[in-house]
Amino acid sequence: MLRIIWRLFFILLCGYLLIEWFPISYPFHFADILVGPIIYPLEFFAASLAFFFGLIVSLQLFQEIFQLTKKIVKKKRSKR
Repeated sequence: MLRIIWRLFFILLCGYLLIEWFPISYPFHFADILVGPIIYPLEFFAASLAFFFGLIVSLQLFQEIFQLTKKIVKKKRSKR
């Protein structure tokens, strides 16, 4: 259970870092999204890494929860 909580915390941290490091100004202009990675390449790279690691950990967590749910359902069916 502690492992799941740490993964959730890591996913939230990666999401926060992605939002902080990816430069989007308000009001929203499409040109800013295209030019932003050229002007700020380090922040774009860091945001991309945060997104990638957060996505990988999310998929692993989803797979683990799916397997645990499958085990529980199988266990309930065997008791019947």
